[in-house]
Amino acid sequence: MGREQTDNSKVVALFLSALFATCLLPLVSAAGGGAVIEVSSFSLQDFATTEQSAYDLECTVSELLSNSADIEARVELSSRDGPVFDTLSQNLTLTADSSQVVQFSLSSLPFGYTVVGVEILGEVGSPNSTQTLSLNRTLHRLQPLEISLASEGQIFLDGLTSSGALTGNVSLHDGDYLRTEIAVINDGDYSWSGSLASSLFTDAMYDNQTSSLFTVGPLSSSVVQINSTIPLSEGTSTLLLELNDSGDGNSADEMHQISFEVGPPPLPLLTVSAEFLTPEAVAGDAISWNVSVSNSGQLDYEGQLVCSFGSQILFDDTVQVAQGASITELLTSTSRPNLLTCSVNGMRINDASDSNLSLVYTIESAAFEAAGSSVPALLNGPWHQGDMAVFSMLVRNHGELPGSVSLVCESNGVTYSSNELLLDIDAAGEVTLEMPMTLENQQDVNWSLFSPDGSIALGLNGTITVPVADQQTLDPKITSVSWDAENGIQLSWSLEMSEGIDRPVRIRLGYTYSGLEAYPIDYDVILSPGLSTGTQTLGFVDADRVSIRATPMNWTTGFGFPSHSRSVPDDRPSYGLQFSPISVPNRPLPGDSGSVTILVSNSADVDGRDGYIVLSTQGGEFLGEQSTSAIASNSEVNYEFTFIWPDYQSVSLKATWVVGSESFEETNTFQSGEVIAEETSFSIPWVGILGGVMMAIAIGAFIRIYQNRQLNPSSSETMKKKSVDKSAETSRPENIEKIQVGCPECARQLRVPSDYGGQVRCPDCSTSFEVIPRTDSSIGEDVVEEQQEEEDGKIEIHCPSCEQSLRIPENYGGSIRCPSCEEVFSAERNSVEQVEGTS
Repeated sequence: MGREQTDNSKVVALFLSALFATCLLPLVSAAGGGAVIEVSSFSLQDFATTEQSAYDLECTVSELLSNSADIEARVELSSRDGPVFDTLSQNLTLTADSSQVVQFSLSSLPFGYTVVGVEILGEVGSPNSTQTLSLNRTLHRLQPLEISLASEGQIFLDGLTSSGALTGNVSLHDGDYLRTEIAVINDGDYSWSGSLASSLFTDAMYDNQTSSLFTVGPLSSSVVQINSTIPLSEGTSTLLLELNDSGDGNSADEMHQISFEVGPPPLPLLTVSAEFLTPEAVAGDAISWNVSVSNSGQLDYEGQLVCSFGSQILFDDTVQVAQGASITELLTSTSRPNLLTCSVNGMRINDASDSNLSLVYTIESAAFEAAGSSVPALLNGPWHQGDMAVFSMLVRNHGELPGSVSLVCESNGVTYSSNELLLDIDAAGEVTLEMPMTLENQQDVNWSLFSPDGSIALGLNGTITVPVADQQTLDPKITSVSWDAENGIQLSWSLEMSEGIDRPVRIRLGYTYSGLEAYPIDYDVILSPGLSTGTQTLGFVDADRVSIRATPMNWTTGFGFPSHSRSVPDDRPSYGLQFSPISVPNRPLPGDSGSVTILVSNSADVDGRDGYIVLSTQGGEFLGEQSTSAIASNSEVNYEFTFIWPDYQSVSLKATWVVGSESFEETNTFQSGEVIAEETSFSIPWVGILGGVMMAIAIGAFIRIYQNRQLNPSSSETMKKKSVDKSAETSRPENIEKIQVGCPECARQLRVPSDYGGQVRCPDCSTSFEVIPRTDSSIGEDVVEEQQEEEDGKIEIHCPSCEQSLRIPENYGGSIRCPSCEEVFSAERNSVEQVEGTS
């Protein structure tokens, strides 16, 4: 029953559909013509393109039934997937068997594709294969250039390693390099070529990049990549992307500026923990902990681990903890109430790290507090750079056990500690230390109390700022140097110390000679600020320069020179010493009073000093001494010495002038008035003048023979002399008077017996002249006198150069100057040779 009803419904539906389709068919008037569209005449090719907004469309309509036909030509414009947006129509009448061109002007064509539908309505015919009643064609109006960047949501930012590989992380981290990917979209129907500029700003730095040239085809897009050349920094970074001018007239969609967050880099995640190992310890015992550091982060850790127990640093060193590993350090100290703290630093770690450890340790012990001021007292001020400052503090033990305490000060990384002070329960005492002030203007000193077996009250630590003045300076100078003959080297000096306090200084005054320093004056003094001066006499020393050296004692000076020197003046007296060539009288007689004059001089431009002159013979016999006054510059002074003339034919004198530490010697030889022998006392006989004349002739002959024998000595002549001497002993009378005669050539005074007559030869100039006898003594008496004279303690010697006969004392062993030829020879050697010749 139901099935039959369904079949009937289908039949009814088909009938109605056929009826509706019949209604849609063009009505063909049996009395009208039939019009069709010639397909080949349609001017629009399917998918034709145009750049204009208007298009002229035409086609040809033909009448097929040999009858006129009234028709309507209609054009509909629609999008490819949308509704009709414009309709055009024309009514026209075709004559029988005629054709007519139908034209439509399409305007306001949109960009893109437009479906153009053409149909004819009214009296239409039946078209064949080349004819149609309706026709659809697509017209493409070309889109002009339209370039844009993808939206911000379509920009991809990825992290890169320093080698350019992707990090694989979803987010960006500090230290990553940035890769930027963005699509460049071309909505136009024309290709476009250009470049993309990128400007990255991170951590106050810019990274500007420009991509290479790329091309985007019509109605397509292209993805561009740009890699940064600098790493990202944690925080907010800014990226500016901009296309070069596309020329599409709209630059707003060609630039994007975005901000993005950069997270921290991969970091270690640390946990610090401690295990107490000595729970049974009492106050003062050793205690220890095991401190562990574990790393569960994404990066190995390398940094400092610092652990302290109160103010005592138990561990401060670099540790390395690999990712997923842990380390353990043993800490030891002494048992006392205090706080154990540990922390890591030096490398960034994850904020979630448990990197700080604090453990309170309590035990029965001593307890220290301030007994007066809670801040150490500063002593020995004011202070200059380099001085030692003294810190002092009174403390008291109010704990349950005796204990030790000390004062600890630190500055500039250097720690100083006082000696430990042991205090009984409720006892008080003073802890002191001294430390150098090394900084100018002021120096911060961190101080604290430390006890190895007791607790320290809170607040007994802090920082003291010590005012520190500049270092005091010493400026030693030699202000003047002089030299004089009375005192030698004299110097004036000054020593200036800058403003500050009195200080101990070592002062040394001395001189330099040939590069060697000597400081005979060396003393310590407490010097006050300001200028100190003084003078010093160094005396007669060999010196090139004089100097002063100032040395601080137990303190430090500022910049300056510790010594100063000046050259010693070169001018010195130039002494001269000489004999006046003539004695007074000209040829003094031995035994008589004679005088010589000694000339001292100073040819320099400085005054000399006083001294004394010693006059002696060459043999060392002292003749006299005189003091000399200070001799002026460029002057001379004469000193006369009067003395008993020595018993020599030729007297050699030596003058020694002593001036300070210097001495000068000069020698000279003066001739005496004696020729043959020294004068002896006798009585003058006045009887027998004629006999004396004869005796003088005999004696002259004897002397001539005797001198010849001295010039040519021989054993036979010696024997003859002995015989003559024996005969003379009985024939020569005693006490023959001697008289002085002068040489007519050189005026030398010669002594001859008064009864001698004949030739006499001067020993100085060798001039011979006649002497007239003056007594009547016999020849025998003369011979006896000669023998007596030979036996008076003197010997006769000969000059080795000219054979001149000389008489000298038997015991004289010095040097002799020949009065004839000036030859100097030894008396002892000559005497020995003569004795050997005689024997």
